[in-house]
Amino acid sequence: MRGTINSSLWPCLVLVLVGLSCNQPSPQGPVEVISSTDTAEEPVSESTFDLDNFQRLVDTYEDPSRQEWQNPGLIMDRLGDLDQKTIADIGAGTGYFTFRLAAQGATVIAIDIDERFLEYIEQRRAELYRQDTGENIFTRLSLADDPLLDTSEIDHALLVNTYYFLVSPVEYLAKVYDALKEEGSLIIVDYNTENIPVGPAEEFKVDPGKIKAELEQAGFTSITLDTSSLKYQYLITAKK
Repeated sequence: MRGTINSSLWPCLVLVLVGLSCNQPSPQGPVEVISSTDTAEEPVSESTFDLDNFQRLVDTYEDPSRQEWQNPGLIMDRLGDLDQKTIADIGAGTGYFTFRLAAQGATVIAIDIDERFLEYIEQRRAELYRQDTGENIFTRLSLADDPLLDTSEIDHALLVNTYYFLVSPVEYLAKVYDALKEEGSLIIVDYNTENIPVGPAEEFKVDPGKIKAELEQAGFTSITLDTSSLKYQYLITAKK
């Protein structure tokens, strides 16, 4: 998501992982903002965006300038070899990570609570990607408090720009934990809690210490926090 909803998950779980991402926003909550190069001096509040304007959300999440600061290649590298792996992209939004993961040989479950984003992913899959890659992408409409993953269904999970929008995060993370295979991992990426030129308003950011504590409560181990690899974000890796 990757931002999404406040009573649900994502824009891009909205959510997203805030997304919810992170990948996702829904019409009820704040949305992740990716500023353009001409407004990069000042952080932009997501409240300036019309959440009912779906095309504007798409333009925001697919802004070419996102490539520079989001660094999707680095994030995916933390998942290791993706070939023949099943990845849950929680808060998938426009599929910013979904399509990149599939191109690396992964089977991707694109999860979102906003059906518009899943329809968008289905259209892009048919229009922009080879058929053999498209066959590795599956969309799943989830609930605000449940990713609707089966036990031991996935090798890894990715939650980008979505965490704020999780409903009952410990319980939600516990369901992700159960969905992971043995030695599976979860990667969470979200915005630094400081004044930066991209991302949501400060009240929608989550302190990484809080996330680490909630991961521990959900059963995760080997939790690591990386605050230096990404320009405006932190990256948390947790193992089952």
